[in-house]
Amino acid sequence: MDYSKFVDAVLENDDAAVTEQVNVITPVLIKFLMVRLDATVHDAQDCAQNTLLIAIEKIREDKISNPDAVINYLFTTAKHEYFKQLSKDREVNYEDLPEHHSDKADQLNRLLDNEKMNILNRCMEALKVDYKKYIEYWFQNPDYETSVVADHFNISVSNAWTKKHRVINVLKECFEKKIKL
Repeated sequence: MDYSKFVDAVLENDDAAVTEQVNVITPVLIKFLMVRLDATVHDAQDCAQNTLLIAIEKIREDKISNPDAVINYLFTTAKHEYFKQLSKDREVNYEDLPEHHSDKADQLNRLLDNEKMNILNRCMEALKVDYKKYIEYWFQNPDYETSVVADHFNISVSNAWTKKHRVINVLKECFEKKIKL
C-alpha cells in the first residue's frame, strides 16, 4: 500500500481522502494485532482506532512526513496501544474493591486490647500516689531522656531509671495476676 496518500490527505486536511485511507489501513492494523499479538477483535479495533488518531496528530504536527516511516510508526504505535490496553485490564481499581477483598474488623483482638487496657488502668489505680504520678509522666512523655525525667522529679538519673523499672515491675506483676483471674 502507498502510505504517502494517507500522509498527503492528512496534511491537506482532505477529510474524504483521510476517511478512505483510514478504511484501508484499519483492517491491516487489526489483522496485525490479532495475528502477531493474539489480540481480540474488540481490543484490536480499539487499538487501531487510537493508533490512527495518534498518527494523524503526529502528521499534522509535522513529526511524521516520510511515507516509509508511517507504516513502521503505525505498527509500533498499534503494538504499544495494545500493551497499554492489556495493562489497563490488569489494573485494580482500589476504590471499587469487591466486599470479599476487604478485611473484616478484628473484633476479638480489639476486645482483648480493651480488656488489657482496663486491667492496666486498674493496676495503675492501685499504685502508690508517687509511683502513679511518676509512671503517668513517663507515659505522657515516652520520648524523654531519663535525665529530663530526673530533672522534672528532682532526683538523680540512676534513681529515675531505677524507679521507672520498679514501677514497671509492679505494674507487670499486677497485670499478670489480674489476667490469670
